[in-house]
Amino acid sequence: MSKMKRTLCSVVLAATILIAPGAGFAQTPFDDIQSSQALADIEAVHEKGIMLGTGDNKFNPDDIVDRAQLAVCLVRTFDLNYDYLKLIKAPVTSDLYDDVENNLWYSKDSMIIGHNNIFDIAGREFKPQEAVTRMEVASAIADSFAAKKLSVITTLMWPNYADMTNLTQEQQSDISFMFNTSIMRYEGNEFKPNEKITRAELATILNRTLKTLAVATPLPEAEPAESSPASNN
Repeated sequence: MSKMKRTLCSVVLAATILIAPGAGFAQTPFDDIQSSQALADIEAVHEKGIMLGTGDNKFNPDDIVDRAQLAVCLVRTFDLNYDYLKLIKAPVTSDLYDDVENNLWYSKDSMIIGHNNIFDIAGREFKPQEAVTRMEVASAIADSFAAKKLSVITTLMWPNYADMTNLTQEQQSDISFMFNTSIMRYEGNEFKPNEKITRAELATILNRTLKTLAVATPLPEAEPAESSPASNN
């Protein structure tokens, strides 16, 4: 194909995308997001049913995200479940946690998160109303990719954040994964791992996660170890 034809095809394709029905005109019921820098991300995750409103046509983009909200969003984003466990009886939330009732809006999702080892929770307290930080979100998303056995090919670069030195090796690895996939990449030389996450920031993170999931590939199944030939002695 000649250079002129390739250019013409690119222009036609771009024009088709621009005038596709509904493209660029996502509608949400929220009247408090027009000035948000995360407007497009909020619209995208709402359209996919990942983040809903808080009532009265509000999204409340500046509200802080708690653990219950994050659990629900991660289950929806990664389509997590516990079907692989093949349990004899249907599990209930009280099997795992003492502070989550069985019939709450986040009960099943918190249980799915627990069975997939997404949050690093010691003991039997889920602490659903506890605010989550950037570090916790980064680790939870990295754990979700691991739970789904997904691999993402990236250009490996070590993030130059000055506030990573006191973190564990696993936490640093999680931040590196977030940085290299561009799911969580911040300007400046700080990641601010203890910074609490707002709903607007989470919308951006989850929308970027969806784009990363679109190019992720399943990890190869581990081959069974070969048994040694039986001895004739």
